[in-house]
Amino acid sequence: MTRTDDPRRIELRHADGSTSPLLIVDADARDPGRPAVLVLPGIAVGARYYLPLARALASGGVPVAITELRGQGESTHRIGRGGAAAGYHESAAEDVPLALEVMERELGRRPVVLLGHSMGAQIGVYHLARHDPRVAGLVAVAAQSPFHRGYPRRVGRRLRAGAILLPAIGWVTGHVPGRFFGADGRIPADRIRDWSRLAASGAMQPARADLDYRAGLARVSVPALAVVIADDPLAPESAARGLLAMLPRARTSLEVEPEALGHNSWARTPAAVVARVLAWMDRELLTPSPDDDEGADA
Repeated sequence: MTRTDDPRRIELRHADGSTSPLLIVDADARDPGRPAVLVLPGIAVGARYYLPLARALASGGVPVAITELRGQGESTHRIGRGGAAAGYHESAAEDVPLALEVMERELGRRPVVLLGHSMGAQIGVYHLARHDPRVAGLVAVAAQSPFHRGYPRRVGRRLRAGAILLPAIGWVTGHVPGRFFGADGRIPADRIRDWSRLAASGAMQPARADLDYRAGLARVSVPALAVVIADDPLAPESAARGLLAMLPRARTSLEVEPEALGHNSWARTPAAVVARVLAWMDRELLTPSPDDDEGADA
């Protein structure tokens, strides 16, 4: 299959009436043993930023879709007082399933791995609590639990302070400036309140939840991989282990990429991370082809 440089773009319509793009990069030649990948962006990072990552995975035989978190990138979600809710629950319960439905329509029925970056991985973990049969696993890159005890003391104190200050700013303005996280744009206040609950207490129950997320996470059994980027103060190994600890029954693994690729910029030079992801897929998720089954029966 021949790809162009431009991804296929499909407009998603969310429950609040807003729209956002789903960008699809088809594989050069699909490997039927490998799942598709749905990329969940980090905080205040637009979907198009991950196109080099998607193209590298597609070159390895994996079709990829990149979704846009509400209020980020090209999303039309209204941020501010009076806007619809846009917290962890809305992403996990509404937006991820919507993206998966479109992926199935466009790419055919096949398992999907959620590849989350930073906060996107947190949303991916929360979606696992919903036990979606379409999801075969999770990859978390430069990702973390923001619980303050998973960080060095100095950073942990800043997280505890932020867990108090940022929701107050969001309550007044309806959003939090992205610069508090070293990013551009604005972050919906609901998302920050859920983040703050995690940062302050490690509580895994977002607002407006329709299920017990903590109980759901305790039953997750699909495999998960965390890739830690060297010298990433925003997602150190200790915080990545905290994220995996949310999945006590899952088969989890953690790998450290020794090159300091940057908390965000790894997605622009993704070769090393992609090699790890493809190798993990082959170890954990590779399914036998029909020819292999026939050989086994002979």
